[in-house]
Amino acid sequence: MLIKIIDRHAANGTPFFEWSLNDGPDGIEEVRGYATDLITAFSKLIEWRERIAAEYATNTTDNETNEPG
Repeated sequence: MLIKIIDRHAANGTPFFEWSLNDGPDGIEEVRGYATDLITAFSKLIEWRERIAAEYATNTTDNETNEPG
C-alpha cells in the first residue's frame, strides 16, 4: 500500500489536498482524489481501502466456491 497526500492551492489561493492510494496485490489498484481538508482526505482513503479489500474478499470467496471439488 502506498498513500500520498499533497497540499496544493487553487488559482484563487484556496488550499486543498490531492491524495492517491495504491492498494491491492502489488499496489495495482490506484485511486486518486481531492479534499478540502485532511480529515476528508483520510476518510476517503479509508473508504477506498475498505472497498478494495471487500472486492478482493468477494472475488476470493467466489473463486473458492466455484472450484471443482
